[in-house]
Amino acid sequence: MAQAPTPAPPASAPLGDLAQTVKTIKARAELSQFLVAGAQKAQKARDWARAIPLYQALVVARGPASPEAKQLATLWTLAGQNERAAEAWTAYAAANADPKERDAALAESTRLANFVDPFADKLALVALAAEAKQAFTAGRKAFAAKQYGDALVYFTIGYNLAPELPGFLRELGSTYDKLGATAPKREFYRRYLVQRPFGANADVVRTELAKDKDVLGTLLVSSSLPCTELWVNRQRVSGKLPDKGIIVAPGSYKGLCFNPKYEMALFEYATVEAGKPAAMMFRWAIVENKLERPLGRIALENPKAPGVMIDLGITSPEIGVAAPADGRRLKMILKDDSGVRTEERMVQIEPGQRLAVKW
Repeated sequence: MAQAPTPAPPASAPLGDLAQTVKTIKARAELSQFLVAGAQKAQKARDWARAIPLYQALVVARGPASPEAKQLATLWTLAGQNERAAEAWTAYAAANADPKERDAALAESTRLANFVDPFADKLALVALAAEAKQAFTAGRKAFAAKQYGDALVYFTIGYNLAPELPGFLRELGSTYDKLGATAPKREFYRRYLVQRPFGANADVVRTELAKDKDVLGTLLVSSSLPCTELWVNRQRVSGKLPDKGIIVAPGSYKGLCFNPKYEMALFEYATVEAGKPAAMMFRWAIVENKLERPLGRIALENPKAPGVMIDLGITSPEIGVAAPADGRRLKMILKDDSGVRTEERMVQIEPGQRLAVKW
């Protein structure tokens, strides 16, 4: 069975625009030179789990239109991570002034976005703590020398290499303050909390953002049947969420309820606004194939795409299916293996239901 998604840093650095535009004392190529050998070695070895975070960090210093940004998109593609690759190609296209490069990148992004498989194996990126600490050490040295632009680049590089390394938020926050960038600092915190709502530093960020009234919202997650694994914005949720929801930053949230027993991977979305709650509800049921004498298979209308039929297959007699949010009845087509017997029905799929289908 394919693995469920593993959390990874975003395709470009959070608030990368400031880290990529702030004036630095050292040349940006020099600031990031310590990463080049390791990045090239990992790329040559096809060690995508190490190569990708190294190239993400290089893009922080060298820019979203740099050769390193194009290489990052290529690495995501080679690693078979179509969703992340599409995001990286889009970011590269948006920053590129060359029409041919931009059009080619957008075409590749579109191609990959049309082939996203929720059951495909997801790449678990390596947290490069040693390299991140090296970046933080250099950042602290630059900070002490009042070279705050250099410090910001170093600290943001460190974030991309090891997002959950303790202490990096304090370093970044202090650097933003020294640059007089209070608003970008809070935007960095907001983006961090959206991307990593269950991260090791999430509670620190919540405390910082909560200093201003009504800047956070609440996300309430529920499922009509148990999720073997629950993911929100590519982060796995460990343990039970509070009944009153989790405090999060305003933004868009994508959830995945994954249950391999029932071959079910259901995505849901929620938009959280400041000072307000938002619900992410996984409404699904189980269809039991009890077609016997003759054996048969089932096709069910997609509740999110009226008229589009989904073949439930024959690999499991019990399949998880999404329940329509509006409660409407769905078309179901039954066929025996020989194709002689066919039957069409309209069925009601209720959340949490177990529907046994017989001739």
